[in-house]
Amino acid sequence: MSRNLFDFSANYSWDRIDPEAFDLFNQWRKEGRLGFLDLPLNGKLHSDTVELADKCGRNSSTLFVAGIGGSSLGLRAILSALDDNSGRKVILVDSPDSKVIKRAVAGADPDDSAICVITKSGGTAETLSIFMELRRILGTKAPVFAVTDPEKGELRKLAYSMSWDTLPVPANVGGRFSVLSPVGMFPAAFTGIDTAELLSGAAQVVEDFDKRGKSSLAGRITGAFLSKFRSYPVHVFMSYSDFLYDTALWFAQLWAESLGKAEDLSGKKINIGQTPLACRGPADQHSLVQLFMEGPADKTVTILTEGVPAISKPHPGEFSHVSTMGYLEGRSPDELRMAEAEATATALSERGLPLSRISIPEITAGYLGQIFMSLEIATALAGLALGVDPLDQPGVERGKILTYKAMGREGF
Repeated sequence: MSRNLFDFSANYSWDRIDPEAFDLFNQWRKEGRLGFLDLPLNGKLHSDTVELADKCGRNSSTLFVAGIGGSSLGLRAILSALDDNSGRKVILVDSPDSKVIKRAVAGADPDDSAICVITKSGGTAETLSIFMELRRILGTKAPVFAVTDPEKGELRKLAYSMSWDTLPVPANVGGRFSVLSPVGMFPAAFTGIDTAELLSGAAQVVEDFDKRGKSSLAGRITGAFLSKFRSYPVHVFMSYSDFLYDTALWFAQLWAESLGKAEDLSGKKINIGQTPLACRGPADQHSLVQLFMEGPADKTVTILTEGVPAISKPHPGEFSHVSTMGYLEGRSPDELRMAEAEATATALSERGLPLSRISIPEITAGYLGQIFMSLEIATALAGLALGVDPLDQPGVERGKILTYKAMGREGF
């Protein structure tokens, strides 16, 4: 269990969040609209999830997961950060591309595989198409597990009629806020990841937020991110760990889909939003940082770092006589990576860009849970402070309707 909350800092001052935003946040919470806050303490849901994951693992060593968007990005972040591939295997398929699916399933033993289909609505076209293809390839012997709405949707009805095991996505938890629900926890538990520690880290953030409000970790992140929202249209989220790059991609969906809105809560046209850009350091130092340093000064940057891993070993002295390599002797690749993070942060600050830092001592389930919950609270609170609904996504629906029409779905 993580003893302390992770460090957050910024090279700029920010305005306090309006008390009205906190009041509205608390009102929505009392009305049950912010269900993601309850997930860390929902012991019954977690125990049911772990129990079903254990049941699945007793008969299968590989779990194929069909999902997309909020039903895949959080899970991918968990697996990238925490799965050491020493136990049962989860293969996430989030693209309706027959070549991708064929490659994912190549060599799989249908008698030792299971399928998990994840869609809150029960009708996500891409997810169901992927599931149907997995089902065609693996056959009907592979057991199916469905994670969907507790009561509504065609997948819920189908699972009941087919006697598939199911887990609920609580009705008041939206897809992009669902990583700590069975959406992320069921596959994570299947691989042996400590889901209890993930939830414990998230619970620490909620407790801190309830006690300290605007001075809490989540409150400070909200204030910092919000203060640059209107004046800097691009938010660069740069991870200096490949194991946390998918966390940056998860944040990009959370921030974009929650806060990019045409109308405010009163129905007034505002067309507001800030474009998140997930970056991978040090690789993107050799591409995008050139733009950040000399292009338009329209970006605020968040840098995510971890401490030097315990397995880090220095280079031996073999190349000490080579000028371009000698200074690297006695230092590890991780030390170079951390030095580059500091150097990039300093350079961007010198350029005058607003820069914030999220620093964790090590990549653990507890710290990852803290990151998930703090950014979810910050997103929801920022949305209400901006006067928009952070939980809906009306702009996505038109594309869905046209897709259904193109595919000949009845009623469209």
